[in-house]
Amino acid sequence: MKKKILISTGGSGGHVVPALNLYNHLKNEFDVMLYTDLRGAKYVPEKIKKTIFEVKKIPEKKYLLPLKIIFLFFAFIKSLIHFKGNKIDILISTGGYMSLPIVLAAKIFNTKIILFEPNSIIGRSNKFLLRFAYQILCYDKDIIHGSNKKSSVPGYKGVVIDPILNNCFYSNQNTSETKDDTFKILIMGGSQASLFFSKHLKSEIIQLSKKYKIEITQQLSSGFDIESYKKEYNENNIKNNLFFFEENFLCKKNNFDIAITRAGASSLAELAHLNIPFISIPFPHATDNHQFLNAKRYYDRNCCWILEEKNFNPGDIYQIINQIMVNKNEYFEKKKILMKFNENETWENFNRKIIKFLNEN
Repeated sequence: MKKKILISTGGSGGHVVPALNLYNHLKNEFDVMLYTDLRGAKYVPEKIKKTIFEVKKIPEKKYLLPLKIIFLFFAFIKSLIHFKGNKIDILISTGGYMSLPIVLAAKIFNTKIILFEPNSIIGRSNKFLLRFAYQILCYDKDIIHGSNKKSSVPGYKGVVIDPILNNCFYSNQNTSETKDDTFKILIMGGSQASLFFSKHLKSEIIQLSKKYKIEITQQLSSGFDIESYKKEYNENNIKNNLFFFEENFLCKKNNFDIAITRAGASSLAELAHLNIPFISIPFPHATDNHQFLNAKRYYDRNCCWILEEKNFNPGDIYQIINQIMVNKNEYFEKKKILMKFNENETWENFNRKIIKFLNEN
């Protein structure tokens, strides 16, 4: 009989996308079900077996704490009912607001709990839930027995894995070099987009176009008028492709010379795998500043550039790209180092490792 595995996820694409990729790795070997909330459900295809329930997210206000406890209690009861009706062997929690009630329910039913932490610092919920977990899967080896005990994982619980990417990334490598003198730029803000990018980067692109032949592919925040945005690019003779969030967009188009991006763990892993150097402007309000730390992991290995939003000045992007165009030595060095990040990454290798790990546990 196949092991029953429940993958719990919810909230933003940063939690849900790795869960979906993991589901696709495990679906043929195990009996796998996805457990998500209403926010997370919008990323999940109809054909995937899932249970959807809502955990209302209450603002972080002290006076709302009693209400928050009540909602979490009802979510916990729902989770207990789910575990009672389904004999689950392993729970894999990829985070999200709903992780607390589902992990506690799993503990009561003596289900083996495995956590997932893609960021370069252990998140608050995972830090609390680690006491109930058998092991935690991490991308960054530096958070296992790290120098900061408050934000690191005990060595006996931490397991370093390759990034959990969609299968399409392994068959769509960015092997193209620009055939003409057009410099192709991607601007992307992740599943929640970036209002800052949509507001502030257009002028930088227009300024660059006055000196270089560029092509821009840009994700806009919802609410922006694509046509008026496109009109301004067209008026400056900039070839452009504008879009709102599209899951696995990089699988369909990835022949970019550089990307300007936030610093979600999945987005950076995809760019690294595709060997696209990037300028990261981390979201400054990310919990525990995890986006900055995600970008710093690559920066410390000389794979990217980092600009902090609080210190951002008009002309910063222009300066970096202008320097690349004048002297590409640093740019090609970054591409060379990025290749080492993923030289052994294949769908088959990861699939074999994760199935072996779960069968042994």
